[in-house]
Amino acid sequence: MALLITTASAAGVPVPMAEGPLVDSARQGTLVWNVDKLGYVAEEYLISGRADVFDAVAMADAVDMTARDTPKDMAARDSYSRVVLKAAEPYITRIIVYRPEDPARFSGNVVVETAHPLQGGLAIVWSQISGYFAQHGDIYVGIAHPVTFASLRASNPSRYGQLSAVDPTQLWGMIAQVGALIKAGGSASPLRRFQVKALFLTGYSYTGVAATTFADFHHESVRLADGRPIFDGYLSMANSMYVRPIDVPVIRLMTQSDFNSFGGLNNRRPDSDAPGSRFRLWEVAGASHLNASPVIEPAAEPWIPAAAMLEPPNLPHFSASECSKSFPSGFGPNTLPLNYVMVSAFEHLYAWVRSGTPPPHAALIATNQDGSVKTDSNGNAIGGLRLPDIAVPAASYGTGAGSCFLFGYRQPYGAALMKSLYGTRAHYVAELSAEVRSQVRQGWLRAQEAAKIEQAVPRSEAF
Repeated sequence: MALLITTASAAGVPVPMAEGPLVDSARQGTLVWNVDKLGYVAEEYLISGRADVFDAVAMADAVDMTARDTPKDMAARDSYSRVVLKAAEPYITRIIVYRPEDPARFSGNVVVETAHPLQGGLAIVWSQISGYFAQHGDIYVGIAHPVTFASLRASNPSRYGQLSAVDPTQLWGMIAQVGALIKAGGSASPLRRFQVKALFLTGYSYTGVAATTFADFHHESVRLADGRPIFDGYLSMANSMYVRPIDVPVIRLMTQSDFNSFGGLNNRRPDSDAPGSRFRLWEVAGASHLNASPVIEPAAEPWIPAAAMLEPPNLPHFSASECSKSFPSGFGPNTLPLNYVMVSAFEHLYAWVRSGTPPPHAALIATNQDGSVKTDSNGNAIGGLRLPDIAVPAASYGTGAGSCFLFGYRQPYGAALMKSLYGTRAHYVAELSAEVRSQVRQGWLRAQEAAKIEQAVPRSEAF
């Protein structure tokens, strides 16, 4: 007989057991990044507890990852309760902690993300902006997804042989309980030497679906013993999922690839500063889901798997080579600096939670009646959050259509168009520099990233 979860227990979310750090995590661990040059330490822990098994509602908790609720219907749901199919089933998962070696460098912010199933468990957000977290002194905690356990066990049976879960939906209990463990502090916590001030759940693409699903279906029902939420803010990126109003700040950061994927237009909702509904939607014009965005230095060094990692079943695959056949001639990689906006989003989310300072508002990407992107005469999207590369363009930035929506391109303008738009190279450079400075004042760019854009102002563009 199924049970219906309605409210949190008076005792709050149970705090799991932590074993570790595992011996020589930085060198013997699978999928552990080298963080030595960041002044950071990498540690692995085994986390054990009991978590409910639910009915699956999204690709992030389904056995078959091609199965999902239709995202276009998410905003129209009458209820976000979950049916418990089995209560309090045992699990053992792994977490990876990237933390400052010196506790005095700690910002007070802890960022949590579940692992992406690709290649045995990718830390997507960490891989994109680890340099920012290190600059800022943030701690990052990656939680292994149950669908990656078979791969981890096969890669190192003696180290990860204990990893186990009854069902992928136990992920939600793992996330809640790891959060409760971090906030509980004390001698049992992996962060016992650090004073945690705020805890954030984030994700990009699949892991963004996971963060959103937790926010929608579990944030309200899983609480600390004193009634406070486990997570103080959410940053969900590059997915089409709806995020309902909850009692902590939420930022949705969408690329041009993702803002309308799978019916995502239905999941837009207005920005709000109201208590119980603090929300921002940023849609980045020209940005593609898969991109060549600049690295935020100093970045961690990528892991190198000790052996080929097993892939979970039913993982969708997309062909970059096939999709690129539909792109315009002369195209190159989509280099719009999406990572710079990701950094700004974290900056604003931190300030919103810690000091109550609301983020800026961005226009939405303009669409035609059929939901497709409305573009200008030169091929760039109209509306949206417009980075300097789009606001003062020297190229058109586009994304693929249909099943190729994840991929994008940059097609440089020709000499005739550049001359008609700017007259001279000097005028183009001056306009771009002015736009960069304006976006720093508006809060879309940090000074560090603005300086990189100015240093990289294209000098080879045709004129």
